[in-house]
Amino acid sequence: MKESQADKSLVENAAMDAIFMRLLGMNFLTAAALQAKRYMYKYGITAEQCAKVAVKNCGNAKNNPFAQEPMDITVEDVLGSKLLASPIRLLDTKPVSDGACAMILAREEKARKLMAKPVWILGASNCYETHYLGDRDLAECDALVSAAKRAYSMAGITDPLSDLDVAEICEEHSYQELLWMEGLGFCGRGEAGRLTDAGVTQMGGQLPVNPSGGMLSGNPNHVAGMARVAEAMLQLRSEAGDRQVRGAKVALAHGITGICGQHQCVMILGNR
Repeated sequence: MKESQADKSLVENAAMDAIFMRLLGMNFLTAAALQAKRYMYKYGITAEQCAKVAVKNCGNAKNNPFAQEPMDITVEDVLGSKLLASPIRLLDTKPVSDGACAMILAREEKARKLMAKPVWILGASNCYETHYLGDRDLAECDALVSAAKRAYSMAGITDPLSDLDVAEICEEHSYQELLWMEGLGFCGRGEAGRLTDAGVTQMGGQLPVNPSGGMLSGNPNHVAGMARVAEAMLQLRSEAGDRQVRGAKVALAHGITGICGQHQCVMILGNR
């Protein structure tokens, strides 16, 4: 996908309902700003906690040779960057990116013939939210909750924070990593900011989230979900280099598309 060859705002606006929403000139950024505002207001999430996600992920990206924008930044840098759509700032959001990713799926017997260290899909599910933003509480992510529960059931995951070794989450904007972590059951509603404050999601923490740097370090939107699967695969094969999570055996890959995470997909992968 080559985001650099199109006006991303116009493309995203075309995804809106043609009669009621498109004429407002909204795109995914302005819709995300509405979601971020609602989420922060309802659960007391702070701009500083969102900024810590950007600091963590852009820092992790320094260990990823595929990352577009690895950076040493501070919370103050994020909070002082250009305001795009309140409360989202320039360093809170992913850069315009070009990229591609491919995946080979095969039956077990074929996979064992193709490679010495295949990675197994232990569970997978997806779910859609309603299209109209006004029909749902943007501080919630019910579709993600449903998708995660089904994927966890298939994979035998009962306590995600303890049972998973690493998670790769799609976060086009910094607040989304917090919101999606709650939908994935890593913590209770409104608790993801405190989880981040405590260092739980950092490299070396209980559950490293986005060791690759995630979308904030540069992934095209329509490639990002598959890139999360690819990163999870590298972790499980112990081929992630300097971003390797030691002893990773079970990984979560998460993908989104649509307005405010309208479509949610969860995949659990394992090397067992």
